[in-house]
Amino acid sequence: MLRDDLRTMWISVGVAILLVPVIWMKGGSEGIGGAIGLAITFVALPLVLVLFTKRRISRLAALQPSTPQEIVHEAAPALTTSAASDQETDAFLAMRPRMVRLTRRGYSFVAGIALLTPFVAWLLSVALRGIAGQWNIAIVKYVLALLLWSSVLWRCVSFFRNRIRERRLLMNGELSHGFVLNQSKTAFGSQIVYRYRDLGGKLFQNCATDFSNTLYEDMPLHVFYDQLDSCESAALESSLYRVG
Repeated sequence: MLRDDLRTMWISVGVAILLVPVIWMKGGSEGIGGAIGLAITFVALPLVLVLFTKRRISRLAALQPSTPQEIVHEAAPALTTSAASDQETDAFLAMRPRMVRLTRRGYSFVAGIALLTPFVAWLLSVALRGIAGQWNIAIVKYVLALLLWSSVLWRCVSFFRNRIRERRLLMNGELSHGFVLNQSKTAFGSQIVYRYRDLGGKLFQNCATDFSNTLYEDMPLHVFYDQLDSCESAALESSLYRVG
């Protein structure tokens, strides 16, 4: 989420850097004040937030051990060990390529975001036309609208990008058994942090949006990870997909 915020801030800075000289040149002496205000609001302030966010990301990275042996972790709950009755299911999930389908909730999300994306793109075009037709202080409201809807559009695009990556991992990823370390509520829904091991025994930790809203701490998960990059993973129970 911090990285998504960082991208949004960089978009804000980039758009403002393009608009400031245009406003300055088109507005003449009257446009200097608006250009300076725009630069302070949408360049200087986001840059300060970028530095602050990068510092937070670096602090989080410093907390992540460099090697799995350095990780101080509790023993996995007994639930993560497959019972005899689950072995047939695990064997089925281990087969590749797997048939992956969206759940009903998944279809609802995809349909909703698919309808929202062109609407947001249209609002962006309205904001751009407003910027092109105004060269006074009223341009600020169009810039605000442009930044707002750019952020929303980025989240829509990120949603589809994450679903494509998730589907690829569920279809052809290596199967592992993990468990939920932490579950929390955020402004954008339920978030989980889960832990799993790859075939080499290395321990990994990742986070995901819990679209099911049913997961809880210590709950076992089926995790599918990329054989070439074990850090990249998807948890089946939290996703909008089902296997089979």
